[in-house]
Amino acid sequence: MIRSRPAPIRTLLACGLAAPLFVVVILIEGALRPGYRSVDHFISELSLGRWGWIQITNFIVTGLLLIAFAAGLRRALPTGRGSRSAPILAAACGLALITAGVFSMDPTPGYHPDSSVPDEPTLHGTIHGFMPFAVYLALAALACVLGRRFGAERRRAWMWYSFVTAVATPATFMPAAAQYDFQTQVGHGHGLWNRVSLAIGFAWLGLVALRLIRDAAARRRAPATPGHRLTKFAS
Repeated sequence: MIRSRPAPIRTLLACGLAAPLFVVVILIEGALRPGYRSVDHFISELSLGRWGWIQITNFIVTGLLLIAFAAGLRRALPTGRGSRSAPILAAACGLALITAGVFSMDPTPGYHPDSSVPDEPTLHGTIHGFMPFAVYLALAALACVLGRRFGAERRRAWMWYSFVTAVATPATFMPAAAQYDFQTQVGHGHGLWNRVSLAIGFAWLGLVALRLIRDAAARRRAPATPGHRLTKFAS
């Protein structure tokens, strides 16, 4: 029986770069989509209409890659603080994105013009509605967990960056929820805050992935020495 070799750790960690690419896709698509206003529409509304498959694919592919990143995170942090919880939270974030892609948002009075607005929320629309909160919760928790790990390893800059991200990501989504009327399903400015919060959280995730890739490369080049700490982030 031929056994396949496990994916290189740096390949798995590189999957975390899908997070900032997710934001790039929604920014480009939001700018090009006819009738869509990025400032006044949630990113999930890009899943509607003729070209909705692009955002649906963006959700699902990014989610799958974040689950692969979680596998790389587990191998990069075999012991120490967050060695178990960090991969679980990263995978949870990816799973929430996949679910958001499989169960699309219901059409709203603001978008899409070619779709009929249901009289009552559908099951798939209701499921989708919980996914942004799941993504932000998992992402904020992941930032806290890794922030504590950075602090234990005396990586102060990364520690504070992680803690600020853990607060800023959900905090900047709150104005989006406040400026959107969930009864009438219309609002102004919520799309902008939706993008700001995602950009903050997913940029952090991409930078952490890059940091881990560099650490893995450094450990690969470093000669093995007694007591060498494989779990410590390079400064």
